[in-house]
Amino acid sequence: MAKILLVKHLFPYPPSQGTRRVSLALLGDLATRHEVVYLCQLEHPGERELVPKIERLGVRVVAPLMPNHRTPVHRLLYKIKNRALSRLQDIPEVCYYWSNIALRTNLERLQDEFAPELTILENWETFPLRRSIKTGIAALLAHDAAFQILERAVAATTDPRERARRARALEQQKRLEIAAWGMYEAVMTLTESDRETIEQELGLPDPQDSLSPGLPPIKPIVRHLPVPVPGEFFDFSRPATPGKRVGFLGTFRAHFNRDALEFLLQEIWPELSWAVPDARLVIAGNGYQGRLKTAAERAGARWMGFVHDLDEFFQAIDVLLVPLRFGGGVRIRILEALAAGVPIVATPVALAGLAARPEEHLLLGADAAEIAGQIEWLFANPREAAAMGARGRAWCREAHGPEALRPRRLAVIDEILALRSAAGDARRHDRGGRS
Repeated sequence: MAKILLVKHLFPYPPSQGTRRVSLALLGDLATRHEVVYLCQLEHPGERELVPKIERLGVRVVAPLMPNHRTPVHRLLYKIKNRALSRLQDIPEVCYYWSNIALRTNLERLQDEFAPELTILENWETFPLRRSIKTGIAALLAHDAAFQILERAVAATTDPRERARRARALEQQKRLEIAAWGMYEAVMTLTESDRETIEQELGLPDPQDSLSPGLPPIKPIVRHLPVPVPGEFFDFSRPATPGKRVGFLGTFRAHFNRDALEFLLQEIWPELSWAVPDARLVIAGNGYQGRLKTAAERAGARWMGFVHDLDEFFQAIDVLLVPLRFGGGVRIRILEALAAGVPIVATPVALAGLAARPEEHLLLGADAAEIAGQIEWLFANPREAAAMGARGRAWCREAHGPEALRPRRLAVIDEILALRSAAGDARRHDRGGRS
């Protein structure tokens, strides 16, 4: 049994987003074998009532309130301060929000009180917190190679000004992200393709810059930490009578989901409505109130908003559409829909990083006409659609079931803990002498 500290910039409950379910799954796995402390932060005081939901996994939770959520004055001053620091140091504002004083002081306190053998930070943007890890091994749960999302966004943009703006942002983010990876002894990704990307970027002959003068760059080990699907998804039932309802699901905080919905409404839905006039559209996601919602309502869509129970959403649709034109990491919504036995039509970008097989477990479409054609085929062949959903569920249970994956995931953690060998200790001693 080892002492492990997991740090996340946001409170992970309720598990309404893929990134939250990733965190909770990791906590649950770690707690079966190790002593775990979880450091996160609350967006509002009411979230304290949900802390026991996480503690029942067998972990100790430390959850300070975000500094900018105390009063409106705190919020304003915090925003001004972070914006000024961002411009002065050429670092995205989000890095300051995700590594604020509340997290930093508690991290430093836990380094002394808990003395973790392994500290895991989530998301590369939390890299300023790396300087506060003084005990044991420091690892990063990167989720993905995030700069690739911007690379695909640049490629998908036709407006010259927007393309130039995104290209500038890409140059900055890629430089910072690669440097952040080099601050850790280990980096974990959710897909094999992202693992390969990170290893390739860190393996370039030119040494990576360090983001901290006290932390010279090192060559971390990079490992794939596969994503489990919660067991309840495999118990979801499908509607007894199939219909012609197309579902779209995603958090609209992510620009790639907003772009995907725009693609659906402007290009895919006109094609599908012409071919299948009685098709219906169902959209679910967090509280977006912009022009896309208005456009969806004009198209006759059912706007469910945020859904607490995904079984309710999956019961309300006959096909899940994931029309991403750019994105990164693993599409957890696809894994969960596969587990629920839902027929899926997706773009090749959406399937990237997943081993599910097109034509066997789901269908792919590269453009609006092809996507509409795949949905039309599923509606016209309900038995084949149901059989595809059943094959997808069986594959997902074998490849991403929680019990099947737990030994593999814990083996990754064991390998990282083994870095406390003589070689790892010598490396950290050398780093300490230069700080």
